[in-house]
Amino acid sequence: MSIVHVTTKSELREHLKTKKIVLINFWAEWCGPCKMFAGVLKQLNEECSGKVKIIKVNVEKSPDIAAEYKVMGIPNSRLIIHNKLHEPIVGYVPLEKLKQIIGV
Repeated sequence: MSIVHVTTKSELREHLKTKKIVLINFWAEWCGPCKMFAGVLKQLNEECSGKVKIIKVNVEKSPDIAAEYKVMGIPNSRLIIHNKLHEPIVGYVPLEKLKQIIGV
């Protein structure tokens, strides 16, 4: 499955209807660490797409979604496992560390 980009709350709600682990990544075009982390997310998607669904939200295009998830800085990712929202993952995280956090 490819990485999904959403801009509305209704789109996000639809993509959250899954049994997979969901990683929501909040980012912006101008953010250097976000660009670096995008490569990590691409690798994660290639290795774990059967287990993890990655959703990207541009904070400039969807500030309402970012506010709902209390995003104060980017990159910022939120994990949803078994419909439970976990603590934020803030900043750049290497692939192996991210896989460890997710449990895949």
